[in-house]
Amino acid sequence: MQADKCRTSSRSVKKELVIESPLQYKDAAQGEVEAESPGPVPAKPKLIEPLDYENVIVQKKTQILNDCLREMLLFPYDDFQTAILRRQGRYICSTVPAKAEEEAQSLFVTECIKTYNSDWHLVNYKYEDYSGEFRQLPNKVVKLDKLPVHVYEVDEEVDKDEDAASLGSQKGGITKHGWLYKGNMNSAISVTMRSFKRRFFHLIQLGDGSYNLNFYKDEKISKEPKGSIFLDSCMGVVQNNKVRRFAFELKMQDKSSYLLAADSEVEMEEWITILNKILQLNFEAAMQEKRNGDSHEDDEQSKLEGSGSGLDSYLPELAKSAREAEIKLKSESRVKLFYLDPDAQKLDFSSAEPEVKSFEEKFGKRILVKCNDLSFNLQCCVAENEEGPTTNVEPFFVTLSLFDIKYNRKISADFHVDLNHFSVRQMLATTSPALMNGSGQSPSVLKGILHEAAMQYPKQGIFSVTCPHPDIFLVARIEKVLQGSITHCAEPYMKSSDSSKVAQKVLKNAKQACQRLGQYRMPFAWAARTLFKDASGNLDKNARFSAIYRQDSNKLSNDDMLKLLADFRKPEKMAKLPVILGNLDITIDNVSSDFPNYVNSSYIPTKQFETCSKTPITFEVEEFVPCIPKHTQPYTIYTNHLYVYPKYLKYDSQKSFAKARNIAICIEFKDSDEEDSQPLKTWWASFHKKRLCCSFTPSPKPRIL
Repeated sequence: MQADKCRTSSRSVKKELVIESPLQYKDAAQGEVEAESPGPVPAKPKLIEPLDYENVIVQKKTQILNDCLREMLLFPYDDFQTAILRRQGRYICSTVPAKAEEEAQSLFVTECIKTYNSDWHLVNYKYEDYSGEFRQLPNKVVKLDKLPVHVYEVDEEVDKDEDAASLGSQKGGITKHGWLYKGNMNSAISVTMRSFKRRFFHLIQLGDGSYNLNFYKDEKISKEPKGSIFLDSCMGVVQNNKVRRFAFELKMQDKSSYLLAADSEVEMEEWITILNKILQLNFEAAMQEKRNGDSHEDDEQSKLEGSGSGLDSYLPELAKSAREAEIKLKSESRVKLFYLDPDAQKLDFSSAEPEVKSFEEKFGKRILVKCNDLSFNLQCCVAENEEGPTTNVEPFFVTLSLFDIKYNRKISADFHVDLNHFSVRQMLATTSPALMNGSGQSPSVLKGILHEAAMQYPKQGIFSVTCPHPDIFLVARIEKVLQGSITHCAEPYMKSSDSSKVAQKVLKNAKQACQRLGQYRMPFAWAARTLFKDASGNLDKNARFSAIYRQDSNKLSNDDMLKLLADFRKPEKMAKLPVILGNLDITIDNVSSDFPNYVNSSYIPTKQFETCSKTPITFEVEEFVPCIPKHTQPYTIYTNHLYVYPKYLKYDSQKSFAKARNIAICIEFKDSDEEDSQPLKTWWASFHKKRLCCSFTPSPKPRIL
């Protein structure tokens, strides 16, 4: 029994061993080892020392010198040459502040400053012509624009029924056809008006190069002609108006003539010109043939004279010259095989730039805007003694900017214009606010060039548009001294009756407001006009500003202005807006390349700037270029402008005041959060803005960061 049990157990064990997979035992063994081991021991990374190139070159010096392809790896000593290209700017001084590089504490800032001031280093590669593909390699053989046409005798055999016009065009000859009146061929004296018959004439070129003037009864030139005039026998073509108008005569060698007439003078002159041209070609061909015959006879005569004594000495030279002539003929008449590839002939390498140009300041379509006058119907004399011109009863301030309703955004900075009369400006209190942001000193280079008197009241601005199209508008926003609600202040300007009494009343209130709140502004009105006729950038000079619309107190933002401009071409909607009686005179024009006496948006004068203080200065207005790769350009001048536009002030949650109004916002930038930290210096400020405003804290003079 025990033996049977042992056999049974052994069989079962063997059976189990056969059924189970060896991988199970392997996994089980690994699991036991992992369970017994305390944990994986991280291996230390192997230290890799950098390759010592100098040592490798010294060790393999012999192998390198004996390398058969050594010349392929060596860098040519004369491969390139460096040159210095002076930086050419359009300004009289650098756009970077004078002491910016000295005051810079960061190496990154220093290197950035050098990119604006340093000259260009130009690298010229000597073997640059060989850096392209094989079809662009320099070749002494001139590439043919068109392969020559080889014509054989078999090609010249044509059917009699083939159109003669197509044959003439294949040979490249002169062809012409049309209706003419043909007179009697016997004598020009016996020709009368009745003897002229209308025939269809066709000028063709024959295989030997001569020309025939065939005439038919109709336009079916495939038939046999009724007759032919052989132009190789013609001596001349002259005009003959004795018998018929627009007639001309062909004089032949046998003293006969052919009298033909056209329907108009223009057609007659065309036929005479073409026939004379053919006669000239025949004459030149005959003269050339005669010269060739004379030279051939002279050569034969000279050969016969010298054949007796020097024939043996000339034979080697003649054979050599014959071989050279044959080689030259083969090289000129043969074209390289790869040039015959039709795909290679279609390749266009014109897009490759042959010469590298330095970066330049790029502009779009530049528009000159001239502000001439702003006048309202409500006018009177503002002087105390009532001696002076009739002007607006209070000061107004115009702000110009560009809006793009196609892409729904503002595309330029604001250009501030003061069109007030001198007597009206005297109404404002001459208050000079404290300079909170720096000393307000101009750079020493510009002190003798820029005069504050000439820049105080700008009236001309240059706008730039990168993507011109008809949906761009020039918008003029009109402001006045803070006085009250917009509706209440605009009401006197919207009435046309009894304007003298109303003007005196408005003048009295305006003087009081200017004395108390002269540095504060409020929106008053707006107007707009289109700039371009089409997407090509053609200015719409005939367009004028629309009516002056009263500003809505609930629609003061740029988004609201874009919505109003979207309905600008809809008269039914614009008619609902309240209109202020007045006129805004602003003209636009193109800017020439040599336009003088203007400064950029950072008040840096250009090289065409005139130092005369009486000359009006034109200001460039910064363009807000869209951030897309198509219009991205490298920065070539230093510009440090930050435009701040507060959108709204939410003041509903305050509980200190029952009514809060006439709130002015002062924005300052500080480099630290300390309590006694001073505001940063501003880059620029308008000369005429000696006041507080909602988006900027200016000072009376420009300042450089």
